[in-house]
Order: sequence, then structure tokens, then C-alpha cells
Amino acid sequence: MQILDCDVVVAGGGPAGTFAAVKAAEAGAHVILVDKAYVGKSGCGTFGAGSFKAYIKEEDSYDLWYGKAVEEGFFINDQDWLKQHFETIGDRVHDLERYGVVFEKNPDGTYNRIEGQGSSDERPIKTLMFHGPQFMEVMRKACEKTGVKIVDRVMCVSLVHDKKKPNAIRGVMGFHGVTGELYLFRAKAVVLTTGAQAYKSHYADLHMVTGDSHIMGLNAGAALCNYEFNCHQLTHAGFATHGMNISQGLGAKFVNALGEDFTAKYDPEYASHGNLWRISASMAMEVHFGRGPLYFDYSSYTPKDWELFARTLPLMHRSYVQAGYVTNEGVCRKGKLEWVSALIGNVGFGGGLWIDINGRTTLEGLYAAGDASYGPTSGVEGFCAYAMPAASTTGTIAGQSAAAYAASVDAVELDQQEIDAAAWAMTEPMRHATGCDPAHVVIAVQEALFPYDVYILRTEEKMQRALCRIQEIKEDDVPRLKAADPHGLRFALEARNMVLCAEAMLTAALFRKESRGSHLRLDYPEIDNENWLKWIMIEKGSDDGLALSTKDIPIDRYPLRPERKRELHASIAAARKLGENI
Repeated sequence: MQILDCDVVVAGGGPAGTFAAVKAAEAGAHVILVDKAYVGKSGCGTFGAGSFKAYIKEEDSYDLWYGKAVEEGFFINDQDWLKQHFETIGDRVHDLERYGVVFEKNPDGTYNRIEGQGSSDERPIKTLMFHGPQFMEVMRKACEKTGVKIVDRVMCVSLVHDKKKPNAIRGVMGFHGVTGELYLFRAKAVVLTTGAQAYKSHYADLHMVTGDSHIMGLNAGAALCNYEFNCHQLTHAGFATHGMNISQGLGAKFVNALGEDFTAKYDPEYASHGNLWRISASMAMEVHFGRGPLYFDYSSYTPKDWELFARTLPLMHRSYVQAGYVTNEGVCRKGKLEWVSALIGNVGFGGGLWIDINGRTTLEGLYAAGDASYGPTSGVEGFCAYAMPAASTTGTIAGQSAAAYAASVDAVELDQQEIDAAAWAMTEPMRHATGCDPAHVVIAVQEALFPYDVYILRTEEKMQRALCRIQEIKEDDVPRLKAADPHGLRFALEARNMVLCAEAMLTAALFRKESRGSHLRLDYPEIDNENWLKWIMIEKGSDDGLALSTKDIPIDRYPLRPERKRELHASIAAARKLGENI
């Protein structure tokens, strides 16, 4: 076992992790950044999606942005966090430019911004655009420049407690995905930033985003929050695509099989500029009512639009060229493409580890940021594609807080028995000569979760059936997961994490007996502000189960407060207004 000592260890090398590492190092801490792939080439941030939805103080209305974020969060944001985010995001934009990220600019030097998701004529919310995958390459260089030690291709699996303070975390353990060597990162503070749980969706290239931070934290005693809320990817029916915010901002529209812009029926203000869960809900309803298949219509794009598209979304543009939908010269050969909604778990700030205003979890010495956290700024889902900006602010604060805390810790003393037990449990699949293939578990989880009446149009019956299936997999298959080598071991542990995250998600969704944002229940169709202005907290219970509780949102001291009443969820109300039986 290789043992590495540091002040702060950051697990996860995406936008949140690299910001946390840089800011902790700038604060004087000795920092190690660990990623199970290669920092700068893996994770959600690599795709970039070209969008950075940041409030710019000199150009934007604070009240408009703050109010829109609370509205999109359905009043279960942490508004203290939201204020902190808007006050600091401008500094993060300047950081990125200083590190080397190139944003689209106008001839006069101002930012070239588009109105993408969540923007309307009455309430314009504009998005900065940057040049594709270079974001994470730049962030790796920033880490190296500040003296951060980067350890690639090590999957973090287990947190390690302080021997004398059981509620304090003092390190993390993992293994190298190629050599199989075990690693112990002994640290005074740990920041979890390995991202969310994407359930290896068929339509999203997020196969390594498997809830590792969530399960590490949960198993160590930390609490999850907002896990009932899902995020959705809108994508081509044949292959994964990214950058919806820019696609919508440049004028592409969603249409049904009849050629109707159906989104306007369910969301008149935003229509095809709506955020992902709103459009996903309307897509599910259109299919339910027999008006599928559905399409994304690019026919309004000019060659100039395609040129901007190619600069900001090079990976997506390349896919379109290879599939023959558009030429390199910007000639669109096919105006509309078949489109689907896909579950991507809690990617984009859906739910995760609860953190306070300083980024600390419910455990001392353990911090979280980005999609590893519950998205305190976002509420039910990321505010119209601002996951990367929020990752930068939460990562900054978590890194700075972890560094300050580490400076107060004199020494690190670990329990060798805990280390030995974690090492044994981590490598167990490699001791199974026969057993369950991880691919079988992945497919079984997807089959349980991916039907639209489980993750979009929910009912008690359908979710309970899915939960029973997930618990069967947990009891029967997870203990028998096998791996022939370290690469297979990673797959096995990712499959395990998928199962545990699915159980948490469905359990929380069944617990919240109302509809709110992306949590749309046909059997509880009302937003219930009388009884459900609460965060649902999940902790590890007895007998390997889950313990759920609620935490009252301090809504009465927040600047913005909803009326204490019940009202029909807008998506269901729109369908009923159209005369649809739902």
C-alpha cells in the first residue's frame, strides 16, 4: 500500500475539484488531487458544453438572477449559499481567464452572451460561451502551476476516520485502476468532488460519473440531501450530445410528430428555451398522449450559427458532421433530428452530500463541492445550466475552508484496523472466481430506473416496484460482484455505487409526497408549500438500510418566500388545461 501525506486531499478532478485544489494550495496547504481517470481529460467538465451561465455584476440585474434561481429551485435552495454564489462568481470568471480559458468576446471586448435555457424576452438570462474542452486542460495546468500534486487513475473508495475523533475524517483510500496498487491518502481534511450519479446512461457520455463521493460520504456517516430530484439530458436518439444551452440559445426548437412546438403548450414563457426537466416533462407527456416521436429542429440555423456552434461545442459538432447532419461548411442537410429525454441522475446539481455555507458536510474535516454536494444554490435542479459556475464557487469555498481547517489540526492518527478492513472490502470482487458480472448489474439498474413513468411521471406503484427490484439487486447481485483485474474492479465498485444511489433516490422520491420541480408525482400533483418546504436528509441506518429525516428550510429568514399554500404543479396543470387526462 502506498501512503501519501498532505494537508488537504481532493478526490475528483473536475471543475469543482480543480478549483478546490488550486484555492487550497493558494491558501498555503499541501494539496493532493486524485482522479480515477486523467485530470483534464475526464469527467463532465471535459465536454465543456461551451456554456458558463454566470451573473455579471456590470451587465445583469441581481434581483432578476436571484429571483429566477429561487423560482427554478422551487424555494428549496439554500438562499444564503445562493447569495454567496452570485457575490463571488465574477471573481471565478476572472480566475478562469487568468488561468487561460477563452470566452467568446465582442469586438468591443465585452462578453458575447446568448439567451439559452431559462431565458425569455421578459426575463433575459444570458450565458457566456467558452471554447469547448480546453476548460479542463486549462484547470490541470492551473493545478500544476500552484504546486498541487496530481495522482491520476486512482479510484477513491473509502474515507478514513480519526482514531481519537470518530466523527472526523482524516483521509481516503483507493486503488490504481491499472496496477491495482492500494493507496492511502493521509490528510488533515478531505474534499469530495468526484461528481454525481449518472447511472451510465445510454445517451450521456458520463460512464465514470457513478456517485463515488455520495457513497463514500454516506458509508462514513455523512448525510445526503435532495436526492429525490433528478436531472435530465435531452439528446439525439442515436448518440450522445451535449451543449443544449447553446443549441437552444441559437434558436433550435423542439417539435412533435405533427411539427408543433409542443413545449410552448406546457411552458408558454420559455417554450424551447425552458430548462431540461420542464422540457423532459413535456416530452414524456407528448409521448404518453401519442404525439411522438419528438424532434429538435435546427432548420433556422445559418452558416454563421453553425460556425459559432463548432467553436464552442467542437465535440458535438464533430458528431453531427460524422453522422451527415451538417457539413464542415455549415450547411445543414437535415433540419430536424429525433430527440429523447434521458435520466442522468443528479448530474448538474440534483442531489448529493449536504454541506453548510463553508462547504463542510455533517462530518468534521470532510468537505464537498460541485455535483458531489446537494447543490445548495440550485434547489430541485441546476438553475438553467449553471452547474459549472456553481462548481467553481462551491469548489473555491470548500478548498479554502478545508485549507483553513487543516491548519488547525496538529496531527493525524488513523486506526489500522479500519484501514485493513477497508482494503479487504475494496478488493473483495477480485477474490470472486465466479459471481455476478458488473455489466449485468448496470443493465438491471437501468431497466428499473429508465422508464419515463419512473423518473419523470412518477407514481407510488411504479416507484415502489422499481425500488423492490433495486433492493433485489442489492441483496442478490452486489455481494457476488466479480472482477478479474483492477480495471474490472473499478467497474464492479461503480456498479455497486449505482445500486446504492438508486436505492437512495427512489426511497427519497417515495418519501416526498408532493410534486416539486423535476419531482413530478401524478398521485400527488400539488406543490405543497404548507408541509414540504423541507430538505430530505438520508443517512446510513441500521442493518445496511437508509434512515430518512427532514430538515426545515429556514424560509422565514430568507429574502424570497412562497405563499404557504398548495397549488397544482404547472406541468400537470398545463396538460389538464389542454384537455389531457393525466
